[in-house]
Amino acid sequence: MKLLYCKQCKDIFRLWETTKTCQCGSTGGHYKDDRDHAICYGHAIPVGIRNDSFLQAITDQKEFGKGINFGAFVYPKNFPTIKYYQYQQDYYHDVGGFEDDDIEMESEQGVVPEIKNVFKDE
Repeated sequence: MKLLYCKQCKDIFRLWETTKTCQCGSTGGHYKDDRDHAICYGHAIPVGIRNDSFLQAITDQKEFGKGINFGAFVYPKNFPTIKYYQYQQDYYHDVGGFEDDDIEMESEQGVVPEIKNVFKDE
């Protein structure tokens, strides 16, 4: 399972087929149709949870005592199934979202434009 962590607001959320954003709106992303490749925008740090380890921890959950550990990791900055994009201001007006021919964000790029949280009242 892929999660995105926002360096700005410290929110963490699960990726889905439709684009989701963090609480502050500076990070967002979604899965591509194959549900393996992911698209990330803004201040995103992709995090992985080992599904097998997580499901086993749920199975082993105790009533009391210490919690059950499970496997999680931070993806490397360059990973073949994750693409980073610079966010465009009019993205949410485009129903189709980003396509592969959009501008890719360089990993050393400084300021990343804010996405804006579409679920927040302005």
